[in-house]
Order: sequence, then C-alpha cells, then structure tokens
Amino acid sequence: MGKTVWMFPGQGSQMPGMGQTLVQHDETRQALMDLGTRIGLDLTELLTTGTKEDLKATDLAQPAIVAHSTLLANRYAALGHQPDFVLGHSVGEYSALVAASVLTPSEAVYLVRERGKLMNQVTGGTMAAVIGLDDVEAAHHAVESIAATGEIVQIANYNCPGQFVISGQVAAVESATAKLKELGAKRVLPLDVSGAFHSSLMTPFAPRFEDVLVSSPFQAAKTKFISNVDSNFHDQPDELIRLLVQQLYSPVRFEACVEKLIAEGADTFIEFGPSSPLSGLVKRIKKDVKIVSITTLEQLEAEAIR
Repeated sequence: MGKTVWMFPGQGSQMPGMGQTLVQHDETRQALMDLGTRIGLDLTELLTTGTKEDLKATDLAQPAIVAHSTLLANRYAALGHQPDFVLGHSVGEYSALVAASVLTPSEAVYLVRERGKLMNQVTGGTMAAVIGLDDVEAAHHAVESIAATGEIVQIANYNCPGQFVISGQVAAVESATAKLKELGAKRVLPLDVSGAFHSSLMTPFAPRFEDVLVSSPFQAAKTKFISNVDSNFHDQPDELIRLLVQQLYSPVRFEACVEKLIAEGADTFIEFGPSSPLSGLVKRIKKDVKIVSITTLEQLEAEAIR
C-alpha cells in the first residue's frame, strides 16, 4: 500500500489574506491568537489584513507561514489523518517538525520568529531562481568558478529538474547569472528576498541561533522526518537541532528528498500552506504520484471526507 507525505512550503508561499479561512472558525481563530501571544505579534491581523509589503519582512513571514501551515495540518490530523513521512522546504521544516510531534506549534512559531530576526541582519546578499538548465553539474562548476575568486555565491536550493536557486553577494549572483545564461538557462529570475539565505553569508549567525534551539524543548520524532540538509531521515533531538543550524547556510535538497521518499514507497503528497509551490515541484520530479494542495479549511474539509 502506498504511503503519504505531508509537506510544508517555505518563505515565498505567504500571501495577503491567507488567514481569512482560519479566523472564520472558533477553534483555529483562538489557536492563532494564542500563537500570536507567544511571540508578541498579532498574527490574526497579520494573516488577515497584512499587506504584501508587511509579509515580505522575514521575521513576520516565517511565523505567519508556520502558524498557517501547522493549524491546517493539525486540523487535518484531528479529523483522523496521519502521514507516513513529513517534509518541509527551508522554514517549512519547522511545520514538518510540528507534524512529527518534535515541536509544539507555539515553540515552532517562536523559533522561526527568532530565526527571521537573525536572517534580517544579513545584508549585501540576494537570491535568483535558475530555470530551464538541466545540467546541474555544469551549473555547479560555473558557480564554483566564481566562488573560487573570493566572491560568495552558491547553489542554495535544488528544487526539481531544470530548476534551482543561487544565493550570495549581489555582484557574485550577477556574475553567476551571466555564466548560467551562457550555459543555456532559459531564465534567471531575481527573488524578492531580504538576504542570501542558504549561503555562507548566514554562517556568522549560526551559533546564535544554535543557542536559541538548544534552549528549546525538542522531542524525538514520532513520524519519519527527512532533512533538507542531507535528504536522510532523522528523529533524535540533538541531531535535529544540528541539522536546523546547518540548514541556515546549506543547500535545500528538496529534489533528493522527494526522490528518497518515493523510493521508500510514498505515492501521495499533501501540501499544507498559504499557497502550493511544492506541489508543482513534486509534479516535475515524478508525474504519476498523487498531489493534494490544502490552503484553506474548506479545501481541508472536502479532502478529509473523500
């Protein structure tokens, strides 16, 4: 029998009004208010009336996404559903860890709020999505050749065949963009982010975030959690904390994670979040798996009774 993956998107999946469906139900509205109280932020207002500009701030976007995703997944679980595996993309890993009973929603929202504050301090960097270049090895060598000159640039996300993301200093990303276009990339699109996430520019902030993680209560995973860092399964608190620190400056190996899950028998992927960017990536990786996107409570209720 096939197995099910619950997956959770990262930054960029947020959108204005994404919490409207949550505040229309007493239980999820109260839960959202409680999460906001935990981090001293009016999440109810942010998720219902926050503008695109408001939600662009990393320290606001990350708790907003995690709060939204975890409340949807928790509601789905309350209706009698459980995953065989959980997978997050970047900050979505915190939602995945809630689904695996490693973190409480309250603790996850607190951690990503702190993570976002640290990320906001990273300046002088940017990211760009590279589309339509299938030769990832050639792309890697091109990016490495620029990094060898002392500039900081690297591949930050391996998303799906023909799509990856580069991250680093602005000038280095621009140099890499030119090289990758020469190699045949159809498009290289600058991303609307505040810094060079998943690059070595994040390394100086890693020890400070590790202190935050170590002081937080982590439990052993009750559901198989696959890490972005090494595309392997991990369940112990100490190794999960280590990987969450490494994740700040390491590439997100989403494609490898999906391939590993499929090899383990996964044939259904359910995405919980404000929007569904991962569903499209999975479809590019494997066409014949079942993909379900749940962005509202109404979609959730409809799916739950199938």
